[in-house]
Amino acid sequence: MFFSSCPNSCSSNSSSNATLHELLAQTLVLELFIDLEVWGVKVETCVLMVVEGGLDERKCRKNFILERDLLYPHTFEKSLLPEELQICQNYKVFMRFHSKEEHQDLLKNIIEEHRLVKRIQDLQGARIAGCVTAADAYRFMEQKMTKEAEPSACKESGQIGTSAKTLLRPNYLKGEVDSSPQGLQKGITALFAGAKDSPTSIQAITRSLEELDISGFAGAELLSESEKKLCNEIRILPSHYLNMLQTVSLEFSKGSVTKKSDAHALFKVEPSKVDRVYDMLVKKGVAQT
Repeated sequence: MFFSSCPNSCSSNSSSNATLHELLAQTLVLELFIDLEVWGVKVETCVLMVVEGGLDERKCRKNFILERDLLYPHTFEKSLLPEELQICQNYKVFMRFHSKEEHQDLLKNIIEEHRLVKRIQDLQGARIAGCVTAADAYRFMEQKMTKEAEPSACKESGQIGTSAKTLLRPNYLKGEVDSSPQGLQKGITALFAGAKDSPTSIQAITRSLEELDISGFAGAELLSESEKKLCNEIRILPSHYLNMLQTVSLEFSKGSVTKKSDAHALFKVEPSKVDRVYDMLVKKGVAQT
């Protein structure tokens, strides 16, 4: 009886073991799928967070553009020159740190400062060119703007070759530029020397340079009327005249200059001009003949 029951018990044990292994395998597979689902949910959550952050950033940018009216050019920018407009473009990176009113005030102040600096540079250039009155300075700046606009106009019309020949510097203008009134007069005379028919306006310009008033130059307020007349006659600026006076007086006190010819080597100008300055020192009692 005992032996007859053993095969049945062994078969039941083997079937129960097989069922247990199958159940364990199914559990492992189920846990694996559950882990994959959890990992997939986490990935999807991260992706949604990134997308949501990008949408929020786009919304902030959209609101910023609409609040600042950046879709269309501002009324203030429409009246600016290309150079000034480029300056405003460079300062747009600071817009997010300012309110709309503060940024507009900043741009206006920067453009005003830029125009002021450019105006000062133009006036200094006109002064170097020999302009004394405001009317002369305005006329000089208008002529300068016209000359600067001519190359661009020629380029747009396809006359680049012709404009290049026109803009070449003549041989008689090459060399070191003399900024004194006498040098300016020589430059203008040489400029129109090659013209076949010289207009009468050239003579008027030359005459006005000969009668140049030096009262507007630096150092003129330190000179007497006779000294101003001397500077006008020998065609030197007041600052140059004062420098010559100081140099000759210093060398005379050292004893290295005792006569006119000794002062000729001190300056790279015409000896006749040095003689006139030396005579002025003699009149003042600083030097001796």
